[in-house]
Amino acid sequence: MSNVTIKDVAKKANVSIATVSRVLNKNYFVSPELEQKVMDAIKQLNYYPNSVARSLKNESTQTIGLIVSDISNSFFTFVNRAVENILKQYDYNLIVCSTDNEKEKELSYLKLLLEKKVDGIILNTTGFNHEFIASISQQIPIVLCGRKISSPSFKGDFVDSDNATGAYQMTHHLIEKGHRRIGTICGQQSISSGIERIEGFRRAMQSIGISLDEQYPYQFYGNYNCSDSGSEGARHLLSLTPPPTAILAMNNELAVGALRYFRSHNIRVPEDISLICYGNILNLDLFYIQPSYIDMDPRIIGTRVGELLIERIEHKNDLPNREILFAPVLMEGNSVKSI
Repeated sequence: MSNVTIKDVAKKANVSIATVSRVLNKNYFVSPELEQKVMDAIKQLNYYPNSVARSLKNESTQTIGLIVSDISNSFFTFVNRAVENILKQYDYNLIVCSTDNEKEKELSYLKLLLEKKVDGIILNTTGFNHEFIASISQQIPIVLCGRKISSPSFKGDFVDSDNATGAYQMTHHLIEKGHRRIGTICGQQSISSGIERIEGFRRAMQSIGISLDEQYPYQFYGNYNCSDSGSEGARHLLSLTPPPTAILAMNNELAVGALRYFRSHNIRVPEDISLICYGNILNLDLFYIQPSYIDMDPRIIGTRVGELLIERIEHKNDLPNREILFAPVLMEGNSVKSI
């Protein structure tokens, strides 16, 4: 039966239209007997409520937008799952968008979500639309995940691991193992996490008298969202004379790319090169080589992101800006040797 209306449901259940509306909206008490009659009628008629009309009446679509740079990255897959686990407790649905770290794609998704009248947005930004994000943050609750924006007019929350401290810990661990020629494969410096991780690396190297300036040779800047950048970075660093004795990959995708290059060129880890990375690699326990890494549990981050957004929605976006940074933890594998 097509084009079934609420009137058809009321007639089938032999109740008033108001009773059907109350069952659907759950805003008034309806006896269990009547509620069951309405639900049976809905099922028999294959009736689907007009969500657009309901959202206009209730001023809520019960939808949240999640925009990330690369949903195929296992980190964001787990963040997504954790966010969903929080949102489902409040009957919210999630719309997931992946920008491939492209400015225009992010802008298009932001405008689309506004048109869809989502109740809030969780954003892992590209780093290129700061002023637009700041302007819409005055209208709609926003929580930033993993990357902050620089605009002072932004209204919302931010959740991440402490990137500078984590990168410092990684570098210090290599220094303790005797390494001095330490290479780094980095991502874009247009985003806050990229800048902060390099700062942690710089601070650790300065502690042993090595300046990380333009003359420091063991640096490669690529794309966080592309494991090929990890391969290219490893190729470049190992072509130097002398080559580094250890490499820091500043995220898991870059580490995977570096490992791929090592394998294809018969470069042994850690015998020929030590490796450490920021962030866990999916199914790491199945690897023969298990890189040491900075643990930033995406489940914890995603859970906190979801909680903050619900709080901001419930308070009509009338909350001070909040920043949550989780302490990074160094997990030692078998990829770093002492020299």
